[in-house]
Amino acid sequence: MGYKTGAMRRAAERRAAYGLDSLRDRQPITVASIGGQQSLTLAVDAEARGYSNSAVAYRCVAAIADNGSSVPLVVRRPDGSVIEGHEVSYLFNKRPNPLMSARVFKSLLLQQAELAGQAFVWLDRGETGQGRVQEMHIVFDQVDVIVDKPVAQRPTMANVLGFVIRRADGTQVPVLPEEMLWLRYPHPFDPLGCLAPWKAARHAVDMDAYAREWQRSSYANGASPTGVLYLGDMDEQNLATARAAWKSTMQGPSNAGKNLVMGSPPNSGSKGIKYERIGLTAEEMDYLESRMANAAEVMMAFGMPHDYLAPGTTFENRAAAKATLWSDTIKAKLELIGSETDRVLLPSDAEEAEFDLSGVEALQEAQDSKANRIRALTYADIPLIDEARAEVGLDPLPNGMGQHTLTAYRAQFAPVTGAAGTDEARSWDADFSRLLPAAPDVGPVVERAVEAALSRLLGQAPVPPPRAELTRADEAPSSPSLADINEAYDELEAAGVRAVRALAREQQTRVLRDFDRLMKKPQRSSDWITELRAEACALAREDTVRLAPPDLDVVPAARATDMDVAAGPEGWEERIKAREIFDPRYWRRRTAEVLRPFVERAWRRGGVSIAPSFDLDEPTVADALRDRIDELAGQVTATTEQVLRSQLLAHGVAEGESVPELRARLQQVFTNLSDFRATMIARTETVGGYSQASFLAALDQGATRKTWLSTDDARTRRTHRAAQGDTVAMNRRFELTESRWPADPAAPANQSIQCRCALTFTFEEN
Repeated sequence: MGYKTGAMRRAAERRAAYGLDSLRDRQPITVASIGGQQSLTLAVDAEARGYSNSAVAYRCVAAIADNGSSVPLVVRRPDGSVIEGHEVSYLFNKRPNPLMSARVFKSLLLQQAELAGQAFVWLDRGETGQGRVQEMHIVFDQVDVIVDKPVAQRPTMANVLGFVIRRADGTQVPVLPEEMLWLRYPHPFDPLGCLAPWKAARHAVDMDAYAREWQRSSYANGASPTGVLYLGDMDEQNLATARAAWKSTMQGPSNAGKNLVMGSPPNSGSKGIKYERIGLTAEEMDYLESRMANAAEVMMAFGMPHDYLAPGTTFENRAAAKATLWSDTIKAKLELIGSETDRVLLPSDAEEAEFDLSGVEALQEAQDSKANRIRALTYADIPLIDEARAEVGLDPLPNGMGQHTLTAYRAQFAPVTGAAGTDEARSWDADFSRLLPAAPDVGPVVERAVEAALSRLLGQAPVPPPRAELTRADEAPSSPSLADINEAYDELEAAGVRAVRALAREQQTRVLRDFDRLMKKPQRSSDWITELRAEACALAREDTVRLAPPDLDVVPAARATDMDVAAGPEGWEERIKAREIFDPRYWRRRTAEVLRPFVERAWRRGGVSIAPSFDLDEPTVADALRDRIDELAGQVTATTEQVLRSQLLAHGVAEGESVPELRARLQQVFTNLSDFRATMIARTETVGGYSQASFLAALDQGATRKTWLSTDDARTRRTHRAAQGDTVAMNRRFELTESRWPADPAAPANQSIQCRCALTFTFEEN
């Protein structure tokens, strides 16, 4: 047997220790075996039925296995880059186990798949049976698939409880689902069945075997029956005796060409012994045509082009047949095996296994044809240079050189004239010293030119386009009225709520999609949920983590939520893996992108309220704005991750919650973000951004002092109402509110969250 006896024995001992020997004790339901349905095995079905005696069938299987086993398996990232040195690639390409090379391993997989329609690979996952795969061993014994419902009820992969390997010595070895890689050609009408190419070819192989045996015997006996011997009139008893004797000595193709002894029919009037010679028709003796038809049918069953095996074909025909074999047969089979390997061994969406066909010479002709087609299109000035390079897998040219068609490219980067045609300087090399700088943005230039032309034609001065929210009566710095500030607050807050809700919708769509994908992977999802519940229950027993809403007097607005959040000792978060469905690095970057337009709008509105010349691109302002957006995005993302982790923790502690209930918990996180948190973030960030920008604009315009203006209603904080009219220097904080400006992110949360106050400024007379 191809796998280690000691390792399998230890695996069986572990099953007994874990109470898994019930698989061995119960009456198994055999829904599949390595040779097909029920009890057929590879030895009985393939060898005894003539595979090794059929040159055509043997060559078909060998061609598929030998060629397919030469292709390496690679593991790629989502962006298509190869993960070098991955353990799955090492198993398939270097050493699956100490007893077998990778080439033999893959060849045996393909041979078993062609002959039996399936192959079983035992995965050695170490002592626990749950760790990473250390070795892979092909199973050569009969394998029974154990399911939890009768065959008549059509069990599927979801009903598979495990496998039982029935060794030749009578030992039954139970194997868990995660320890078996089951590769098969699927059956269209049986969820656990398989279709073997050999099964489709077997009839033609049998017919070919009979034809060969008939021909051999016919040649040995003169190529035809020599005649019929009539024995004359005989009674029924004697005739029956003669026929029985003939059957025992003459029946079968080995007696072809011998004389046939028969009695004369009763009442035929025949007397004495008579001999007549007979012959066969040309159709009955058309041996070569029969052999060729059977061979063609066998090759068709295995997907083998006729010219690949047929003798006397030209080099061009055989090359075309080889390319067809790879593209139509071997490639599809490897993709099927690679896809199933990816499902079992790489359940994470961050890794994908596939066979790398880039080094297959037979497929390069198609690549050459593609390159020639791209070259013809490039010479016709249809694609850009960079587009053509991308089609053949090359990176764009530097500095935008390839953002031209070929004619435009040559016009800018002409060959160096007169250069010697040596290896160091070829006459057709581009002169990179003539590389032009990146083209400037000509849009504003064109707009001004059009406006000037229209003004000359119409006799009018060009009217500049209106600048939204940047209009002022004069250029002198001054503070707007409190009514104007409140009107701006209302408008900006509505825009902020819309921005946060858009972020919530996007996060909900992607997180729930990733969660659903994870749940569709039975083994990966089961491991994740099992680990989640184990860690959650352990944390509950340790009594170190608490679930409660955050204190709004302590946390800033971006960290505020009305849902329970978990708090505990440092490091507990790593035990609840929320990052399986929520990538904080990506969402921090994406949150900044989504909220940036709203924050910039609030800052621009606040700055222009003091000075029309306020510019967000001014270095001091730009740095402060960037820092605030980064801080805001980090706080919002951290809170979402914290609430998600808290919901996962609560689910793990809860008894008997289903996967749909867990999904509903996750969905509630984003409902909260689009409702309670959206209002909190938008209101606080509106006032904070507006006030900080107005402070920076006033400081730039020479303001010397700032005055606190509070909104006088029931929602105003006591300290903020008391601070009404307080005036301090620009570099000082307001003592009662502990803030530099309203909704100051550096102030205590109980002084900044949902603040609606404002500032006015005192400017030096020029």
